[in-house]
Amino acid sequence: MQATTFRARRVDDIDSQWRIVFNDYWPAYETWYRQRKMFDINPESLKQGQRQLASVMPEMLPLYEAMLEVANDCPLAAQFLTGYQPPAYLLNCSQAVLLDEEPLLIRNYDLSPHLSENMVTHSDWLGHRIIGTNECLWGLDDGMNAAGLAASVTFGGNNRVGKGFGIPFIVRYLLQTCETVKQGVRLLQRVPSHMAYNVTLVDRQGSFATVMLSPGLTAIVTRERSITNHQAQVTWPEQAAFSKTLQRKRFLDELLSGGRLNERKLLSAFLAPPLFNSDYRRNFGTIYTAAYRPLSETMSYHWPGEQAWNRDFTGFRAGEKSVVLGKYTSLSAEQGYLISGSVPQHGLSDNIRQQLLQGLLYLPASVVSRPDLLDNMKRELKADASFSWADYAEMMAQLWRHSGSGHRSYIGCR
Repeated sequence: MQATTFRARRVDDIDSQWRIVFNDYWPAYETWYRQRKMFDINPESLKQGQRQLASVMPEMLPLYEAMLEVANDCPLAAQFLTGYQPPAYLLNCSQAVLLDEEPLLIRNYDLSPHLSENMVTHSDWLGHRIIGTNECLWGLDDGMNAAGLAASVTFGGNNRVGKGFGIPFIVRYLLQTCETVKQGVRLLQRVPSHMAYNVTLVDRQGSFATVMLSPGLTAIVTRERSITNHQAQVTWPEQAAFSKTLQRKRFLDELLSGGRLNERKLLSAFLAPPLFNSDYRRNFGTIYTAAYRPLSETMSYHWPGEQAWNRDFTGFRAGEKSVVLGKYTSLSAEQGYLISGSVPQHGLSDNIRQQLLQGLLYLPASVVSRPDLLDNMKRELKADASFSWADYAEMMAQLWRHSGSGHRSYIGCR
C-alpha cells in the first residue's frame, strides 16, 4: 500500500494561479522531456509544434501565449507546451458509460502515483469552465465542462508513435471548444493523435460515443459503452496480456448488459478487481476512480476504504486529500456480482464483429503467414453470433503464435 496526496486547485488566472502549477510541476516534466526527447529538442521542432498548434488548435493560441509569459519564453517549455509530438505515453485504464438517473462517465486511472500529477483543477479560460484531472501542465486525462460534456481516455494498445498531439492536450482542446458528443466526435476525427488512445464522451442529453484514435489512421467512432486498452483488435499481445485488457473488457460488457445496474453498483465494481489494480511497481495500479455527472455538473473521486472527494462548478474548493492506495473491496454475491474472476461468455454485437472484421485488414504482413487461420477467424466473425471476446483473444493468440513475432519492449511512461 502507498500513501499519496491529491490536490484541488483553481487555475482560472494563468498569470497567478496556473503559474503555481507550472512552478511546482515543470522541473519534473523538464527532466522527463529532456530524457525522452533528447535530440528532438531544437528550434525547428519548436517552430513545427507552434505551426501545428496554430493550424489545428487556433483557439488555444491566446492561452499558449499567456503560458509562455509565465515560462519566461523558455524554448524548452515553449516546445513542451505546444503539446505536439510529446514522448511516448501510455496508461492502463478502464472506463464506462451508464445511463441511469442521469448520464454517468466513470473511469479508473491506472499508473503509478509517482508518475501522476494527482491534481484536479477548475479552469475558466476564454469563457469556458472545466473541471478535470490535470496532466502535462495544461492538459487533461479526464474532465467535464460546464456545457455538460465529459471525456475520458484510455491507452489504445498499440506502441506505434506517429505525428500528432499528446492526448492530454487533445482532451483539453475538446472540452475547451465542444459542448456536445457530436461536436467532440468531429474534433477527434480531425485532430491527429501521436499514439493510439480511446476517448469516451458523454453529454448531459445522454448521447455517448467511444472514439478509437491511432496515428495515421482514420478515427473509428463506436457506440461502445465501455473500453479498456485495445481497439478493434489486439496489436500488442504482450501489453494486452500484462494489462488483462480483454478480461476487463469482458467483465464490463457483462456488467453493463446485466440489467438492474445503478451508479452505486457500477462504482463498487470499479473499486474491486478485475477493474481495480494494485501493481504500482510496474505502473499498473489504480490511482483513482473518477465519476462525472454532466447533467448535475458534479464529479467525484473515489478510493476503496476512503471517503469520496466531491467537486462541482458552483462551489469548487481548493484543498488536499491524503489517501492510501492499494486497498480494494470484494464484490459480494448480495450485490449480484461474480467474484470468481471469470465472466460468462456472451456473443459480441453485430457492430463490434463488423469493426473487428475491418480491423483484420490492418494486420501486419508477418501475421498473415497463416492465411488459413485468418480466414477461419473471418468466417467465425461473420457467421457465429455467439462469438465472444474470449474467442477473439484465443484466435488472435494463435495468429501471433504462428507468426514468429518477437518480443517488443514496454514503452516507458511518464
